[in-house]
Amino acid sequence: MENDKGILLINMIIGTLGLIIIGIGLLKYYESVGGTAFYALSGFPLLMIYLHYLEGKARLSNKILWIRFIIVSLVLVIVYILFFR
Repeated sequence: MENDKGILLINMIIGTLGLIIIGIGLLKYYESVGGTAFYALSGFPLLMIYLHYLEGKARLSNKILWIRFIIVSLVLVIVYILFFR
């Protein structure tokens, strides 16, 4: 059982890194193209909500899920402030 939970956490970490990369890519796209990225930028939070739901179905604790959500949000805000302003 512990091994299964460890594998779930590793997959969650990889998924979180993927979300951060997608978010940075969306910010770069928005920077280069301009105001036409509404659908891509509005789809990212919807993707995060759906992944939160799926990870809840995998019976990961809410504490871990919210910590991941806060980390992804903070990283994207920090990247935006440092590189895109």
